[in-house]
Amino acid sequence: MKKLFSIFFALAIISILAISVSAQSGNLNGDWDLTLNSPQGTFNPKATFKQEGEKLSGSFKNPRGELPLQGTVKGKEIKFSYTVKFQDQDLVITLSGIIDGDSIKGDADFGGFAQGDWTAKRATTAAVASAGATASSPATPGSGAKIDITGTWNFEVETQAGSGTPTFTFKQEGEKITGKYKGAFGEADLTGTVKGNQLEFSFKISGQIEGTATYTGTIDGSTMKGKAKFAEIGEGTFTAKKQ
Repeated sequence: MKKLFSIFFALAIISILAISVSAQSGNLNGDWDLTLNSPQGTFNPKATFKQEGEKLSGSFKNPRGELPLQGTVKGKEIKFSYTVKFQDQDLVITLSGIIDGDSIKGDADFGGFAQGDWTAKRATTAAVASAGATASSPATPGSGAKIDITGTWNFEVETQAGSGTPTFTFKQEGEKITGKYKGAFGEADLTGTVKGNQLEFSFKISGQIEGTATYTGTIDGSTMKGKAKFAEIGEGTFTAKKQ
């Protein structure tokens, strides 16, 4: 009788553990806000996960579009990957980590060429609604005044790997501009030109990545928008507002 009770007790414990693991591994469905530290800097993409057992699918999102992702969830361990274009070649980015409730933390592998890390938090309903309201808000038109970009500007840069928020300080003298960049690549002096409402400037990248970052775009009052190229590692888009 005592042995029979022990068997029932063991089966009950196993059942409880199975239910616990099932509940724990089924809670990733929905939207997540990510912070990805890569050789290009720190970015803040979003992901939508769909979990079916240990199988994970979904999409990796930034303002340039969405990329499909796929991976696995085993207990608290998550691993998934998505593919970006790099110099006209497919580059597989793989993120692996540990799930802790509504947060995740782990390592990132950029096609075997570089390493990074990442964190994620489940997006709240309020945050999603706020993001939707911001996206639907109309842009403020430029004042049409004479262009002078002298001052400090806050940039939002978007690439396939995510987003960054560098700061640029410009000094304009006629069509010539000088200034300083401060962001994920450190600090660097910049030079460029302003012709009408057309803007172009560049600065040197040093450290893990060597090369030149070049920005080209248009100015509309106290706002800018355009494209950015980071040495040979990729391209993106940017918007900016003057402080």
